[in-house]
Amino acid sequence: MKVFFHRFINGLVCLALVAAFTAVPAYGVARPLPHGFLTVGQYVFYVLVLLAAFAAGCLGKPAAIERWLRPVGLSEWNERIGFFTYGSLYLTSALLCMRMKLALFGTYEQAQFVAYIGWILTAIGAYLFVTGLSAPQKIAKIAYPHYLGVIFLASGLAFSHLTWFPLLALPGILVFMGWRIEKMEREQEEQPVSLPAGVFRVIPFFY
Repeated sequence: MKVFFHRFINGLVCLALVAAFTAVPAYGVARPLPHGFLTVGQYVFYVLVLLAAFAAGCLGKPAAIERWLRPVGLSEWNERIGFFTYGSLYLTSALLCMRMKLALFGTYEQAQFVAYIGWILTAIGAYLFVTGLSAPQKIAKIAYPHYLGVIFLASGLAFSHLTWFPLLALPGILVFMGWRIEKMEREQEEQPVSLPAGVFRVIPFFY
């Protein structure tokens, strides 16, 4: 019972963090929120992301989640702040494109199928992210599947918001991932999952 409660609290904390870093930029860009500004495509995306955040907190290893939520050094604090700041700016860019009607695939009526693509990418990303944190051995062909999940989630965000502009920032996410993974392996925080030695690796580490 104690373990269940502990996991539930971790889930709520992760949910609150992600909700804050999605609601704040959304409110700041869309205020006052015009009627119909956010469509079904965006609401489905937000629901999937919030569910993924809660599930990751509940199902992830409690010790790993707690360490992530409570950085112990300046370097770790910078990583967390940078991660959430970049994510918020990424979302803000999508909302600004919607607000200013720039770099769009089209209106919701014209490009509704693009939002469906976004939902699929978001659902795949949520699965990879949660599974990668809780049971990475289930995804034997991908090392660090939760990082690949972030790529799918970021792509799903852009497509759900019917704008291609945020996709231009994906290389920045890949650079951060490469740096973070190199740091983890160097410090032996975590070993790659099912990744044979000497295999050519390309982020997100398919082989």
